[in-house]
Amino acid sequence: MLGKTKRYLEVIRVLLKYNLIPELYRELRTDYISNTDCTCAFDVENRQTAVKLRQAFEELGPTFIKMGQTMSKRPDLVPQPYVMEMANLQDRVKPLPFEEMAESLDLACICEYVSPEDRNRKKTEEELKASRERRAKAFIEIFDSFDTNPIASGSIAQVYRGAIEGKPVAVKILRPNLIDTINIDLSILDDFKPVMKKVLGVGKKFDFDAFLRKIREMLTREVDLRIEAVSMRRFEDNFKNVKNVAVPKIYPEYCSANVLTMEFIQGTQIKDIIGMPVPQSKKAEYTRTITKSYLKQVYIDGFYHADPHGGNMLVEEDDTIAFIDFGAVGSIDDELKKNMLEFYYAINNRDVEGATQGFLRIGDADPRDVDVRRLRKDMDALIANQNYGLEGRQSDNYAKLGLKYDIRLPGEFSTLQRAILLIEGVCLELDPRYNIKTIAIPVLMDAYKKLNSSGGTALHIEFSTEPVDEKAELKAAIRELADKMEDMGDRFLEGKQKESKRSVFSTEFFLAVLLVVSAYILLNGDAFSWIGLLGFGGTVLIALIISLRRK
Repeated sequence: MLGKTKRYLEVIRVLLKYNLIPELYRELRTDYISNTDCTCAFDVENRQTAVKLRQAFEELGPTFIKMGQTMSKRPDLVPQPYVMEMANLQDRVKPLPFEEMAESLDLACICEYVSPEDRNRKKTEEELKASRERRAKAFIEIFDSFDTNPIASGSIAQVYRGAIEGKPVAVKILRPNLIDTINIDLSILDDFKPVMKKVLGVGKKFDFDAFLRKIREMLTREVDLRIEAVSMRRFEDNFKNVKNVAVPKIYPEYCSANVLTMEFIQGTQIKDIIGMPVPQSKKAEYTRTITKSYLKQVYIDGFYHADPHGGNMLVEEDDTIAFIDFGAVGSIDDELKKNMLEFYYAINNRDVEGATQGFLRIGDADPRDVDVRRLRKDMDALIANQNYGLEGRQSDNYAKLGLKYDIRLPGEFSTLQRAILLIEGVCLELDPRYNIKTIAIPVLMDAYKKLNSSGGTALHIEFSTEPVDEKAELKAAIRELADKMEDMGDRFLEGKQKESKRSVFSTEFFLAVLLVVSAYILLNGDAFSWIGLLGFGGTVLIALIISLRRK
């Protein structure tokens, strides 16, 4: 109880420090038209308060940082300036001295006999310090070398550099006593729930309990580094056959709930590449690799990095893109993947009805409970914005649409949408000519094939915004038809052999062989492909004549 009271006082102190209580109440209850570029007077003023709120969250630690990051995904509830500012939350804090991390250094085992009297006696500060120093020393000795100065420091963990068997490693260590602080913070947020509901004024359409539950789930994953280790090994397996994408290898023997030891990636953060004098062709290549790898994560693997900002992607010396920091990941099942593919397919093909029905399927909504006519009009406006907007990047306000019609979109959809917008934002900074749709086509084709969708070919042709390659389409159609005819010919031959060995080369089989040969010449004959085209057309004509005569 004393710990909660102390934390209450700390939270109130920070809120008063930034004068947030009166400013937040006034601004979150003000109803005005917002400019997403924050150029009007109201937005500029709000942005200043949003900056203060971000700074307060950073000072209060992991629970509040996660709450701010979750707010950045809810433009349906939070004013635009706050959404934009919460997306800039930096989880960088003053590092703890290494000795104070001792309680988290659970890889090292120190066998010391402690008498029952000493065990029950309250330790002096000098004794506690000596115990921490012994534990820290034992931990350091596990490694070939270990630098006790962290290379990164966040509210949840600090990262150090070391070496194992001559290879550089990064060692991520949780800050001590995190779980206690997080549980107290969540309890305080639960106490403030009625007040926050009143301030936000979102009514019955917003499930505040689910909002807090999501924050709890995210924090629970992040305070057990074994979960992150599993995610990293899963990513590594998914990309084992992809040459230009890397994931740090982990050292299982040097991992625990509090410690994660992984390969140290030598590279430059994507956010730093943006301003460096790198050839534009190289930057464009990086955007293609990032986009293809992310679409593979989402639509093929169904398991993706949920926080792919410019600091969590590195470019190695050989131009390989390495993903790091897998504390936040997401997963989607095949049904949601299929629904999302069909929804985006409809959006890009300006199919209002298809997008409306796809949106209802994603939200698992009954059309009888929704004003579908109004939804269709709003969907038409969204599609127009997506396809004809003047800027290179358009915000997809699906969350606002869901709230307006009381359609509860799955959390995976909202998280993924934010992640894709992060990817798009990073790539547009690298290459102003970047267009996600032109890169997405082959990956979406593979996704459709994996989901056994009969609409795969149509998606490939219609989803593209590039000029249609009619020759390539013709070749693909002929190849498919030729394969089917070849199979028919094989079956026909088996039947004829049973009747008579001398009637193998019947008219039907001859036509099938001619069709296959013609298709082969058309596809591979280059300058003589016209011969294959003539043969193909002639074969089809002869087959039609024979069929008409038999009738």
